[in-house]
Amino acid sequence: MKKGINPLTKVIITQIVLIFLIIVWLIPAYTMIINGFKSNSEILSSKALVPPISFSTYAFQQAWAGLEQPILNSMSVILPVAIISTVFGSMAAYYFDILSNSFSKRNKFFSDFAFTIVALATFIPYQATLMPLTRFMVSINGLGTYWGLIFAYLIFYLPTGALLMSIFISVVPARLTEAARIDGASDLRIFFKVVLPSVLPGFIATLIFIFIMSWNVFFIPLVLVTNPSMSLVSVSVESYTGGFGTLYNETFAAAVLASMVPLILFMFLGRYFIRGLMALGSGGKGV
Repeated sequence: MKKGINPLTKVIITQIVLIFLIIVWLIPAYTMIINGFKSNSEILSSKALVPPISFSTYAFQQAWAGLEQPILNSMSVILPVAIISTVFGSMAAYYFDILSNSFSKRNKFFSDFAFTIVALATFIPYQATLMPLTRFMVSINGLGTYWGLIFAYLIFYLPTGALLMSIFISVVPARLTEAARIDGASDLRIFFKVVLPSVLPGFIATLIFIFIMSWNVFFIPLVLVTNPSMSLVSVSVESYTGGFGTLYNETFAAAVLASMVPLILFMFLGRYFIRGLMALGSGGKGV
């Protein structure tokens, strides 16, 4: 019989591959950080991966002066969007789950049809809808307002929240919800007391996903924000690249600062995100 690979050899090979992938993944972050500490002339005269001769925080100070308000603006818009999309998306997913488990063929048909519409909505490129979206915002006096911007984000990310949460809610044991329903609990109470605690890792994973995705959206705030003082960070970062010249060190520093908020969020809630992905890979199926 042929002998297989030694278990120790497998571990060593796996570790080497993982280290290689980590290094490859960290190269862009490393490049952004070290070039943010260089002067603009040093960036132009040195290679991107070479550390600076003398570290300077000037670029980060200048970038922070320009991004402080946009970061606060983004937080005031993106955080409500992520929370509302995840909470109401979870409630919609639970409603679809109730209908799909119903004995009524009419309810099942409605659940399948509505869920198909929600799923299709998540794949519509928002760039293709900016013109009708802008006209709609003008008609409701939402153009150039924070509430209008939040509403525009919700149009795209509420379906995303419902689609993702349906994957996690569908694997909640039916006996738990049925027992609560027999005890006289309402569907709303069952959702908050039984379903939501059971899918908390998936809930947080969805929240993080929507937050990061909406944080990086460029065209929606570019079109719907008319006041420069209301600019979001995704648009403000692009302003460091000019048509006649680019301050590369400030551009790198601005990119680092703009990515700090999602990074900090992931650092604090990352373990729940991983648990959510593990639950997703353990056999959860959509509605």
